[in-house]
Amino acid sequence: MFRRGDWVLLIEERGGYKAVVRAGQGSVQTIRGYVDTDALVGTPHGASVVSSIGVRFRAVPASVFDVIEHRFRLGAQAIYPKDAVYIVKAAAVGPGSVVAEAGTGSGFLTAVLAWYVRPWGLVYSFEKRAEHLRIAVRNIKNVGLMDYVDLQLRDVVKFGFGSVRVDAVVLDMGDPWNALDHAVEVLKPGGAVVIFSTTVEHMSKSVEGLKRAGFYDVSIYEVFLRRWKPVAGELRPETFDVVHTGWLLSARRG
Repeated sequence: MFRRGDWVLLIEERGGYKAVVRAGQGSVQTIRGYVDTDALVGTPHGASVVSSIGVRFRAVPASVFDVIEHRFRLGAQAIYPKDAVYIVKAAAVGPGSVVAEAGTGSGFLTAVLAWYVRPWGLVYSFEKRAEHLRIAVRNIKNVGLMDYVDLQLRDVVKFGFGSVRVDAVVLDMGDPWNALDHAVEVLKPGGAVVIFSTTVEHMSKSVEGLKRAGFYDVSIYEVFLRRWKPVAGELRPETFDVVHTGWLLSARRG
């Protein structure tokens, strides 16, 4: 059953609308009317709740991705979940991993990495803009992952990653090729570096930088995810969707 403070995903029973609320936070407005979140406390997972205008929702526990997508405050362009999950795979991130991330932004990818390194790992996340870091702190606290994150205000191009020793480095920044020498300093032998690129020029410079810094096994991927309309008699791809978002480069330290 839901406890006070739990994140709850509300799924409209007759439509595709979803909302994320916190149990025990009073009356919360959605585009389908107000929902009494106090009434969720003590109810079983999967229970039905009705909004102030009569819209019925199914209440289920929200995942970390639900909270990130619906409740994180956006201060910088966020990496989409499809790319974030592939970054986890490409960087071989799992329980106990120690990861250095440059370009915290709003903390979307930081939170995903933190979720996967639990319960023994840690994400060192570096951001050079204080206004973005403040937003990231709030977002990561909201999802309860601050114990697995060390946020630092630092320009890694100028000052490196400090004295950390990590299993993987993830770079989501404007000039990752300028941080690769510093990445070599902190990566364990055989450790992975992953770069998110949004333009061909950015990707080209990143590939050149990886080879110049002595990385091997360089790979480039583009992740596609296509949604389908789940209606009997109308099964087809959705008319509008986000398809291309960027490229993911991965390589290993020698």
